[in-house]
Amino acid sequence: MICGYGFDLYSFVFGKKTSISSVRVKKFCATTQFDATKAHNSFDVPFSLKDGIYKTLDFEFINPDQDDVLFYSE
Repeated sequence: MICGYGFDLYSFVFGKKTSISSVRVKKFCATTQFDATKAHNSFDVPFSLKDGIYKTLDFEFINPDQDDVLFYSE
């Protein structure tokens, strides 16, 4: 956190934004664990992982849809 405050001071004094700040350091050091037991108890798997992989490979590579719609990602 001290380094983050140092970058905040630098940004304030020189008027330049830096990619590191105390807020970013605080977010990086925060605990991101959560309890998912309720989700695991109430969720029913519609199909197995093996079936999902087979369906994905079949849809994407073996028998692709020929609708001429292309999706580009970033």
